[in-house]
Amino acid sequence: MVSTVRGVALAVLSAVFVLVAGSGCGDNLVPEQEPDAFVPPAACGNGVVDPGEDCDDGNVMPDNACDARCLFTCGNGTVDDTFGELCDTGIVSGAGACPSTCNDGMACTQDALAGGGCQAECVTAPITTPINGDGCCPSGGNSTNDNDCQVACGNGVVETGELCDTAIATGNGACPTVASCADGMNCTTDAVGGAGCQAMCTHTNITQTIPSDGCCPPGATTATDNDCVAGCGNGVVDSGETCDTAITVGVGRCPVSCTDGVACTRDVLSGGGSCTAACSFPAITAPANNDGCCPAGVGANNNNDSDCPPVCRNGVVEQGEQCDDNNNVDTDACNNNCQLNTVAGTAFRMSDLDLRDPHVHVSAVFCFDVTDNPVAGFAVNAELQSSIQNDEDNPADGQLDLNIAAVFRPLNQTGGATTGLEIHFPSCTSPMASTTCSRNPPASAAITAMATNTASGTCLSPLANTTTGPYTPEITNATGPCYLSDEVTVTINVANIPITLRNARIAATYVGNPASTTINGLLRGFISETDADNTVLPMSLPVVGGRPLSSVLPGGDPPGPGNTNCAGHSDVDINNGVRGWWFYLNFSAPRVPWVDN
Repeated sequence: MVSTVRGVALAVLSAVFVLVAGSGCGDNLVPEQEPDAFVPPAACGNGVVDPGEDCDDGNVMPDNACDARCLFTCGNGTVDDTFGELCDTGIVSGAGACPSTCNDGMACTQDALAGGGCQAECVTAPITTPINGDGCCPSGGNSTNDNDCQVACGNGVVETGELCDTAIATGNGACPTVASCADGMNCTTDAVGGAGCQAMCTHTNITQTIPSDGCCPPGATTATDNDCVAGCGNGVVDSGETCDTAITVGVGRCPVSCTDGVACTRDVLSGGGSCTAACSFPAITAPANNDGCCPAGVGANNNNDSDCPPVCRNGVVEQGEQCDDNNNVDTDACNNNCQLNTVAGTAFRMSDLDLRDPHVHVSAVFCFDVTDNPVAGFAVNAELQSSIQNDEDNPADGQLDLNIAAVFRPLNQTGGATTGLEIHFPSCTSPMASTTCSRNPPASAAITAMATNTASGTCLSPLANTTTGPYTPEITNATGPCYLSDEVTVTINVANIPITLRNARIAATYVGNPASTTINGLLRGFISETDADNTVLPMSLPVVGGRPLSSVLPGGDPPGPGNTNCAGHSDVDINNGVRGWWFYLNFSAPRVPWVDN
């Protein structure tokens, strides 16, 4: 209080001095000789650190740094509560020392240093939000939202390794009870297995016959269990049933599909969806491509069934074979590797070729059969004859335009004998009357087969119900003495239209021995509707150019706008379940000189 009064008095005196000095009392003084400025005496609280003071903050009230006597208190080694100190920086350690860092050692509190100097203190706050990796699992935290928490049964959360949680009363995650485990099925015993957060429902199949328990177990009948009722779907194979649709596993289950794992049987399910469902596995008895089976004893081979590998000496010329004479004689025309021995060829070149069935029909204002009758200068057979008999290239190249030759290695006309036969599309010089034919490379271009001779009777004729008409002229049969090839696939150009014939056979009658010519030749083969759809007629043909071959064959183009096939009938045939047409072409083929290049 004394210091405060003294300070106020000094302040008043200073003010008076200023007033006197400024009132004119010194006006008679010479300016250069004015007295020095007045310096007030030292006073605590005047905001100036005077001699004898540690501090002076201009505050006459005590605080935590400078007291009312203008002396320091913080750092004096004593926590002075009078001046609001929380600690004292002069205390190095122990009670009253000021903190520099804060850590209370508890994982679930956040520690911070507040204030400074002698006002420094540690403050803490509890952690209430789950945060991964902070070492704390706060209230409300669990292993699903804070990796610092351990899995705990009974915390109301289904965590890893738990099936349920005992703190969840209902709904998802609630642990089951006997009542909640009921599956509504008469033939199961429902119970709770496990305990705590590992509890789960169990359903054990009833297998014993227990009267009046509501269950008719597998194997039970109306005679052994009064819970059983006769009828399909009752879970029992009753009299007249092969299975029961209510049996889902094991004996008595009705099949929904069938397989015996055997390639050469068909897997057949009969009575599917009923209590008489049964599997059967009949043997495959017909060749079919890509079914995985090469059936035995039904004439299946690589030519009619892609599942059959080529077999040498089975009497059928197959892929990779030049011949197959079905014998073990290695020195005849066909050796035991089904390759032709080097034997000079005897060639018979077709000098005419006529399509007999089916006929080709086109619509050009009216309907025309253009097989033999020209329309706009075009007829199929006229084009064939012109190509076979002439060199119509411009300029001429010295070669006949269409050449098909049957080459025997060797020519053996003995009745019943077999010999190697090749079908070639060679180069033949013009004119036709003096032509010489040469093999065109590569050797694989030849279609190899075996021919069998017949002394009398018919070698080849149309198949039943595969021709229309009769057309005029009719189809000519090949009769003895004649040869007949085995089945091959051959592609020929009929009026510049490539026609691929499958299951094709060629036959003709020998004239002379050795023959100088062959007559009554017949080429028979099948073109599928798919192949005919994919065979495009040359754009050079009038009316039909650019259309598929099927569009000019009877039955191949349904009526409608743009229809070019106006035939009033269908000549479509079925070959081993495949739609298409059997082609029949007659030819004559005189013997010609042959050169193997």
